[in-house]
Amino acid sequence: MVTIANSNDSQSDISCAQAIEVFEKLNYYFVDEPVIANHKRAPVWLGILIAFAYSMVIIFGAFGNVLTIFIVLRNKSMRTVQNFFIINLALGDFMICTITAPITFFNISFTFWKYGNALCKFVSSIGGFNIFLSTFSITAIALDRYFLVIFPTQQQRQKFFSIVLFALIWIISLLLSIPIVIVSSSTMFYEVEYCNLTLYLCNENELAWEKMPFSKLSYTISIIVIHYAFPIVSMVFAYTKIASRMHERFVHRNNTKLIGEDANNRRKHVAERQRRTNFLLASLVLLFAVAWLPFNIFHMLLSLKVITYSGTLFALCHLMGMMSACLNPVCYAFFNQNFRNELFIILHKLKLRKISNVNVVNKNDYSATVKRSTIGNTNNLHHKSVSTVIMPDNSLKISVDNKSKNRSISECTPDTIPMVPISSHQSTTEVTTSLVEDEKIVGEGEIEVLFE
Repeated sequence: MVTIANSNDSQSDISCAQAIEVFEKLNYYFVDEPVIANHKRAPVWLGILIAFAYSMVIIFGAFGNVLTIFIVLRNKSMRTVQNFFIINLALGDFMICTITAPITFFNISFTFWKYGNALCKFVSSIGGFNIFLSTFSITAIALDRYFLVIFPTQQQRQKFFSIVLFALIWIISLLLSIPIVIVSSSTMFYEVEYCNLTLYLCNENELAWEKMPFSKLSYTISIIVIHYAFPIVSMVFAYTKIASRMHERFVHRNNTKLIGEDANNRRKHVAERQRRTNFLLASLVLLFAVAWLPFNIFHMLLSLKVITYSGTLFALCHLMGMMSACLNPVCYAFFNQNFRNELFIILHKLKLRKISNVNVVNKNDYSATVKRSTIGNTNNLHHKSVSTVIMPDNSLKISVDNKSKNRSISECTPDTIPMVPISSHQSTTEVTTSLVEDEKIVGEGEIEVLFE
């Protein structure tokens, strides 16, 4: 027989079978009828909605991040140091979507733990590690772009700085996860020996925290500063400097020799481009800040004991952060022209789009055929890739000399699309492209526009 205290503190004896049945029901967080009075639970319909939300995160997040990694790795010309930060971010987000998300939903849905102490430590710490890896990758991308734009001539230093950042991302993420490994454990919650009934909880052990050289509150505050505040400050600093530098160069290019209507169109084009760039840079900061704000506030209030733990509230805050992992491939990869080019090629190969194999296309339904070539001279062995677009009627062809950046332009209408070298890092491979504007042509290998 086992004795269980009810809400009125009276005692009632029940059989082992009844006790097992009661505790099995207590294991579920999403139930319509609480087994014990005043026991916090959530309705089943809410559990279904949360399960659906996590499923969408897993499906779309995993697909987008795997596609990002595949696009970079399949094209040798895109395997640059800068793009490996994108891979690092995509890898972290992929693990968030495929490991952290399902584990978190499982822990919310079920109260008791049946899988041992080692696995408890792993699942408790891997979530934090994946989140650290993702957020630090976002920070590294911002800082790497800052050095790429502000110091374009110091390529060796840029490469060294990028390698150091890449190593620090993994080292710091691992170090910050170690305390969670130490304090997390599978602890016995209830045991009835003669009924063969033992219930365990997988959580952070308060006694283990007391043995640590720092308190749980100080660790939580440190994590919020390192994982949330520092990335925001770094992104604001880096992207503000980038926007300012790009604005200066847009203004400089605006001093064109064109007169009349051409000059006005040029100024409007530059102003619109500047607005779009500023909007995208601001969006990157806001996406991160908004997505992870509820999650960090929840943990801060929980550590300060202002609130008690709520599985529903935690799930909502956690899902907000998971949305960042789903949207990062869009913001950091598919806004990039080269990624869109490669995606276009993949869609063609999968026969998701019909392409004409001829160079002459009609006005109503046309596609852009891109050819790659190398240009150079006998004095310069460096080659650059040049894209040529063949458009209907009034067409535009721009070829860029590797050294002088001279442009030869034929007839041009407002709808024509000038094509330029894909990247100073790229070798000769076939690509297809839709929009690369001539502001990308900058001096001596400097990449100015990073998001198009």
